[in-house]
Amino acid sequence: MERPRPPAAPAVLPPQREEKAPAPSGFSVLPSLPTLGTGSLLFILLFALYIPVLSVGFFSDDLLLTVIAPRDPLALFRSAEGLLHYRPFSMSLFWLVGRAFGFQGAVFHFLTLSVHLLNASLLYSILRRLGVPRAPAWSATALFGLLPFAHEAIAFVMGSVHSLALLWMLSATALALRPGRSPRWGHALLTLGAYLAAVLSHETGIVWPALLLLLERWRPGRFQGLRPLILAGFALGAGYMLFWRTRPRGDPGVLALPIFTLESSLYAVQGWLYPLGPALRPLWEALFGPRPILLRALRPGDWAFLGLGLGVTVAMMAIARPRRLVALGLGWFAVSITPSLLFWGPASGMMNYPRMLVIPGVGSAMAWAAVVEGGRQRGAGGRGLVGAGLGVTLLVSTLVTVASLGYYQDATRILRGMAAAAWEARDRPILYVNLPYNVGYRWFRARFYPYIYGGAGAVLITTDRELARYIRLNGGPDLTGRPSGWVESRRLEALYPNWFTPAPPIDFPGLRDALEDHAVYVFREDLAWVPLHEIWRVHGMSDRVHAEAPPLEILEPSPRFDGRIALRGWRIDEEAGELILAWEALAPPERRWHVFVHLLDEKGELLGQADGPMAGGLAPTEAWRTGDWVIDRRPLPPGIRPAALRLGLYDWTSGERATVEWGTLRPPDRYVVLATPR
Repeated sequence: MERPRPPAAPAVLPPQREEKAPAPSGFSVLPSLPTLGTGSLLFILLFALYIPVLSVGFFSDDLLLTVIAPRDPLALFRSAEGLLHYRPFSMSLFWLVGRAFGFQGAVFHFLTLSVHLLNASLLYSILRRLGVPRAPAWSATALFGLLPFAHEAIAFVMGSVHSLALLWMLSATALALRPGRSPRWGHALLTLGAYLAAVLSHETGIVWPALLLLLERWRPGRFQGLRPLILAGFALGAGYMLFWRTRPRGDPGVLALPIFTLESSLYAVQGWLYPLGPALRPLWEALFGPRPILLRALRPGDWAFLGLGLGVTVAMMAIARPRRLVALGLGWFAVSITPSLLFWGPASGMMNYPRMLVIPGVGSAMAWAAVVEGGRQRGAGGRGLVGAGLGVTLLVSTLVTVASLGYYQDATRILRGMAAAAWEARDRPILYVNLPYNVGYRWFRARFYPYIYGGAGAVLITTDRELARYIRLNGGPDLTGRPSGWVESRRLEALYPNWFTPAPPIDFPGLRDALEDHAVYVFREDLAWVPLHEIWRVHGMSDRVHAEAPPLEILEPSPRFDGRIALRGWRIDEEAGELILAWEALAPPERRWHVFVHLLDEKGELLGQADGPMAGGLAPTEAWRTGDWVIDRRPLPPGIRPAALRLGLYDWTSGERATVEWGTLRPPDRYVVLATPR
């Protein structure tokens, strides 16, 4: 009888190595350098591109983050009057930065720039964990880092909450994606903590469980233990939504307005096609300029853009390698714009702001990186085409970003000019005239306007009660404890620049009355502030005017025009290239007189003129009252040294000259001649 044999010993198999993505061969769009070297070059480029942002100041919505709880930190976690969103984590972070470093714009913007660099690093790490080859992973990282939808999140402090939310979302994703490892309780809690930090930084972080589910379905079986994290994430998100519904927010009927959701969806497509945006804008303006009568802001171009997005996506799927990366990118984009469509549907244009595209931009970068890789694998022609296209895209993106930063620097000049003016005002109440609502309305479009439908936000002013805080944040004195109305703004339509200024109207007589006890500053198109109280001095302050006025050639007796206006003195400032005239109202002029100045040579021949309204239009004579003085500075043509000046006043509407009395003289041609010093 045959004895049973013992069971064979199990064969000892070599340990299974973790599956790694194949290394790309041949030509790569990015330099064939070690990972550290490639990353260093990219991050150096990003930092160099955004260096100008360190000189940018603070804008309106930033106040919610920096001064909402100056004395009570717990207010960051409670409902606050006027606060439409519940973002305690980001607000606490910025409050702490303000307490530690003061209101230094460079510190805040360096923080947000650092967050952007960290996000790019995390994106590369996640793509590699997903098995994406190195070349498309680097392409996606470069596209995400350099495309200009990041400029608002770095330069606009309020916009940086989007980058903060993305940082925690990517951190939670990197913690969750552990190939071949089973999750532990401590690790799972840390992952969910990062997710909760994302939600409390910005409400769009709520999409993270859906994104994690998308990644699990994209690489089934590669990552163990994701299901419990996904379920716990959805449970936390549902709890947050129930809690957040009790917080102050926008229109509570948002979810019942599908037309606005559709409208925002169409706007959002531009984020998917962002690399093509600058090239397509001229075509859109030529073909689809008129707006339709129905559907509010929707235009034919919106529908065409949606169709183009679908067509380009299909074409991308055909040539992309790995092809599934396009599907992943499209899924990421679609999932991550959902909160914006639900929360801000009535705003319709919210997705049009670049900062709203920071999180969806990850999906765009993935998909376009797959197109780059697909072209790279199609021979020399494909490599050349893809290289040229990527180069043009990054060049245009760089130009857009530089122009955007110039736009923020313009806004900063305005705000810091306000702060400097507040220091000059000392103890007098301050009145700003024609303070702009958004500087981009004027300058940014003229420089380089990259967005197909608009959108770049450096909003400056909301209400007068916030002006004292603007001044403080941008380096001015602390006026927050002064009485209500100490700092105000007004809109005077007759003055430049003629744009939308959300302030109560005022006319020149009202402006003249304000000069009696206010320091009044007028905003100019060259981004400077004119101290009107130094030009138009009222309320019988003639002794002070003599003491403070620039050195003048005093005229005794003084020429009188129309019997109501006296020319008290004058001087040519050769260094500044201007003529200074000092006028006094002997009685209310009641007419709008302009000044004519003829520059004469030794023979009395005309060399040039310096005509125009009184004080450049800032102090029209019909608003003068007895005792008012006006210092009238008028630029002279360059290179002209007149031997004499022939000047007088004329009525702006009829052209009639004002009568002249100069001692015993009554010039019939109604002008006076002043010999210039030689």
